[in-house]
Amino acid sequence: MKDREILLIVTSVILTLIFSNLALFLKSFSSTPFASPEIKKAARQIEIDDFRKSEQDFWRRIKDVDFDSRPQKTATAKTEKKSIAPTQKTTKKPAKKPRLTRPYRKFLFLGDSVMLDLGTQLQYSLKENYNIANTKIDYKVSSGLNRIDYYDWYARTRQVIGDYQPDVMVVIFGGNDTQDIADFQGKYRAIGSKEWQKAYRERVDKYAKLLAASPVRKVYWIGQARSNKSHYRKLFPAMNEIYRDVSKSHPKITFISTWDTFAEGGEFAPVVADKYGKRGYVKVNDGLHFTLHGSRIVSDLIIDRMVADKILKTPKKKP
Repeated sequence: MKDREILLIVTSVILTLIFSNLALFLKSFSSTPFASPEIKKAARQIEIDDFRKSEQDFWRRIKDVDFDSRPQKTATAKTEKKSIAPTQKTTKKPAKKPRLTRPYRKFLFLGDSVMLDLGTQLQYSLKENYNIANTKIDYKVSSGLNRIDYYDWYARTRQVIGDYQPDVMVVIFGGNDTQDIADFQGKYRAIGSKEWQKAYRERVDKYAKLLAASPVRKVYWIGQARSNKSHYRKLFPAMNEIYRDVSKSHPKITFISTWDTFAEGGEFAPVVADKYGKRGYVKVNDGLHFTLHGSRIVSDLIIDRMVADKILKTPKKKP
């Protein structure tokens, strides 16, 4: 009787231990040779569940931490500099590329018969000193801006500009314009009168507007030079003043005065030195057309202005 009581007490104690910590019992018993596969599987599941519970408890503790209540470290000057450095950094703008100017390669010389000698010399100078061969002379004997009934320079100029497409033009008129004129209303005006000057200015202004509206990039309007003929000496100053005034209204057009080019002491000089010191006659007997020497002087004057305007580059000195 006593043995049965002892066995019952022992059994009760064992059962109490087992049920009080079943998980521990199963994990311990599963490592013995007596454990069945089902008991081993149950013990493994308990381990997994314990791990998950531990993991959940860990993240719960992390979430429960009040970071706002933790003391904050004061940012050092070095940290502050790093934080503001990006806002203080200035982005350098890329340097602008220099604007390249398209070179002036096509030249048109246009006017009355005076342009034949002058244009020929200009062609020679441009080819010899600047390697520019794309030039054209367009002239008409006895023509001008006065007798447009004889030769219409307005129509002809539009045509030749459209065909040739020049970059630069040199024009000269006036030698054949010293005669009575019919204004745009058809009224005749006596040569040299105020009405004549007004009518001639209208002709010049119309022609200048035509040039200004054209694709030509630069125009040089050449004035009349002094003459030994009283007829020209009387009218050329007023005509030159018209050319000068009208040109001022159009930035594309530059007036080049030649009035004092053939003068000494305020009077016409038949013999003049060029820029190299060589002297020679400058005009033929009609007091209007240039000699070869006179053409060189006026041509050099025009070329020098083109260089100053950067139409032409200063040529390299020949050895």
